Amino acid sequence: MTASISATGRRVEVNGASLYVEEQGTGDPILLVQPGLVSSAAYQSLAPLLARHYRVVTFDSRGHGRSTNPGGTMSYEQFTDDAAALADALELDRPFVGGWSDGGQIALEFGRRHPGRARALIVGGAGMDIGTSAIKPMLRAAFYVGDNGVADPDAFAADYAETIMPMMRRSHPGGEQQWRTVFQQSAAMYIAYGGMTTQAEAAQIDAPCLVVVGDRDEYVPVESALQLYHWLPDAELAILPGASHLRPMSDPANFACVTIDYLQRH
Repeated sequence: MTASISATGRRVEVNGASLYVEEQGTGDPILLVQPGLVSSAAYQSLAPLLARHYRVVTFDSRGHGRSTNPGGTMSYEQFTDDAAALADALELDRPFVGGWSDGGQIALEFGRRHPGRARALIVGGAGMDIGTSAIKPMLRAAFYVGDNGVADPDAFAADYAETIMPMMRRSHPGGEQQWRTVFQQSAAMYIAYGGMTTQAEAAQIDAPCLVVVGDRDEYVPVESALQLYHWLPDAELAILPGASHLRPMSDPANFACVTIDYLQRH
């Protein structure tokens, strides 16, 4: 499926950072939050599909892509508050908020930190595991974090040379220095994040939620997404057949279909 809808880009000042923002389409607004380590360019195939029905707003999270990060650190909480402030700056009235991977996790945080602000949440490729103590050693291993607490970008780049690294390099116009900075700050964010690990925390989210996971996701087990679905007060679950963690970015047709179906009912 192809789309001819074009995006327009501009900068919006939010919480001390300058965020690069693109919009396309018309109708009810969707604030689409990017996955981690890359930029909103990860949605270059998804956004036009959604823009056939909605006003789609994508943006580079602080420090990523063409956005600045004066504070020099990253956190899910900051990203979430940036998304809420951006919605205010663009005068988005109760937008749909969602995304894939980190975008899905930030959608969850949006529901918890800014209740009543979202019409519905799209929680794609995210779950309850990232904040647990059991997952922290896996995150440290994935980012090659040494005993000194510093992540190793060269080891990561060698291990993921054929998967996420080409997208990371394309996403960051600041070149090697920028993607390495994003990598280091992201690794620290993942390891520090407390997440949502209890039913009581999930129950704080009163917005309707669509939980989406690929049945071949290497990082988010279907069981984790299923637990989240059971714990959220108002949720639906969609499982994408044959989908790895990265596939909804390169081949987003199924993700777009389940998202549009859900949003049209909310």
